[in-house]
Amino acid sequence: MTTTASSTPKPRGECPKCSPRTFPLTRKGLIRWHYGMTAAGFSTGARCDGVGEKPFVPAGA
Repeated sequence: MTTTASSTPKPRGECPKCSPRTFPLTRKGLIRWHYGMTAAGFSTGARCDGVGEKPFVPAGA
């Protein structure tokens, strides 16, 4: 049996602009490209301003 997907999960982080939603990270540990999200959870249809930034880490985490 052949699998095409990696068995190791990809690292994810909370977007500082779309938080608390999580998105995949780049090799450098930055947020990957994704569409922006409204507070209600709807897509804005435009690139999020949090792309390329370090993931949000809640206080005490």
